[in-house]
Amino acid sequence: MSNQFQSGEIVRLVRRLSLRSAADGAFTVVRPLPDDSGGETQYRIKSEREPHDRVVKESDLQKA
Repeated sequence: MSNQFQSGEIVRLVRRLSLRSAADGAFTVVRPLPDDSGGETQYRIKSEREPHDRVVKESDLQKA
């Protein structure tokens, strides 16, 4: 299965209740994570506005 997003790509978060504390603006995809569960692909993303990375599902992202 191919990933919709690649490392280095700029994305935005789809606003959901569970992501309400996330910074606004663009995030950079750090890398796709290995699929251990057989479920939805997850990604490690980073914003310049936050000191930490986030792990989100593919459905939480959209192309910037």
